[in-house]
Amino acid sequence: MRSLKYVSRLQVQPQEPVKGVKRWVLAYGNNVMIVYFEIDEGIRFPMHSHVHEQAGYVVKGRITFKTPSKAITVSEGDSYIFESNEPHEAHNPGPGKAIVIEVFSPPREDFLK
Repeated sequence: MRSLKYVSRLQVQPQEPVKGVKRWVLAYGNNVMIVYFEIDEGIRFPMHSHVHEQAGYVVKGRITFKTPSKAITVSEGDSYIFESNEPHEAHNPGPGKAIVIEVFSPPREDFLK
């Protein structure tokens, strides 16, 4: 049996996968991972997909998501989910920095490198 795992964002070294994006990989296990993102205004993630389900919650700011069939803008207090292999892109239209907490299942092994 696994024991409770505690991770403080303040104890995690942020990664900067691209300029203007900071990512903190927080707690994760065999089936799920939680990640804290800070995304500067104007940053755009190009259309991509991955096998992981991706759910998120906007803590601060706004994010515009596009899929091949629709576009939505989510704001503070909103949540969203992408199914496995669902193509999507993301853009922070501003104003200001966006803070998003996302959950991936299974965990993103590429985030652990």
